[in-house]
Amino acid sequence: MSFLEEVGIVKTARREAESVLLARAVIRREPIHPINKERFLKLAKNNKVTLRAAPILNAPAEVVDEAKTEFAEAMELYDLMSKEFQKLGVSFVVIKSFDSLPDMGHDLDFLLPHSSEFGEARGMLLDKFRVKPQPLTHCDKLVGKFSCFLPGFKHDFELYPTISQLGEQHVEPNNILRDRRIEKIEGRNVWVTSDLDRVLIRIIHAMFRHNFLKLSDVIDFEALSRNCSTQEILDAVDKADIGDAFLFFIGAIDRFLKACGVESPTMRDLTQAGQKRFGKDRLGVLRRDRLVLPYRIPTVAIILIFLLKGAREASKGRWRSSLSCLVTPPLLFLDFINAVSHNRLLGRRIW
Repeated sequence: MSFLEEVGIVKTARREAESVLLARAVIRREPIHPINKERFLKLAKNNKVTLRAAPILNAPAEVVDEAKTEFAEAMELYDLMSKEFQKLGVSFVVIKSFDSLPDMGHDLDFLLPHSSEFGEARGMLLDKFRVKPQPLTHCDKLVGKFSCFLPGFKHDFELYPTISQLGEQHVEPNNILRDRRIEKIEGRNVWVTSDLDRVLIRIIHAMFRHNFLKLSDVIDFEALSRNCSTQEILDAVDKADIGDAFLFFIGAIDRFLKACGVESPTMRDLTQAGQKRFGKDRLGVLRRDRLVLPYRIPTVAIILIFLLKGAREASKGRWRSSLSCLVTPPLLFLDFINAVSHNRLLGRRIW
């Protein structure tokens, strides 16, 4: 597989066929028997649907056991860190990590919007647990993220001060913390974000941070959206000034659902109401590429989404946020050149 194919820039017909086959099987819960099962198990893992795909693919017991062990470890890490933070008097909320259950990603993310408490938590991790800080991208350093591994754990533990990629303003992190709630997960009380914040954060991370959609996004977003009214979602998107990103995001999800033969009333309502609220999907023409999972957002679309966001921020006098958005084109170009050189050019990833 070429570098461009590996990073999702080149999307082949073969990979599209495999992606749609897996997506259709998982969404419709229809067993499949691919010749290269290992390839599909890897595809499922890369799309954070290992446990949901396991019965569909008749996955070996060791694959299921490994995924369940990873989830158990994540819960153990949450127990440990939540107790330590409570002792310190540090307020936090888990973002994203438990939104794709029963599947779990490779990291556990806490949002700590209060700068003083963020510093206390970081200091405790370094001094008490002797954690191993992980290298950060230029953008992650810019927004103040902290990433580490605790001794004995495989999951990356990450602290976020905000929901942003370059310092641009989308949502007020203090409001996310204010609206958090307790959810029972495996018998444990877990601080999670509100249903509405879950929807909004999923859009922001896919469109502004990761620039990818996984199969878990396709499945989870439709389910998460049913917990909120269309009006609530549109109001939140409007307040965050991400109407163009929202329309592109739901349009991409709807493409996958339709390719799987699934008609979603929820996505139809969001699309119709969204276009009525924010205007025509101006970036839809860029969404005609192959449906390869994980689905890489076309670079031109990412640039335009940031520039449109920057223009709106400028119109509201939020100059710092606007300037953060406007530096996107050169940063993405440098990130690509650096990636081609396997990070030898700058020593670490930019984006």
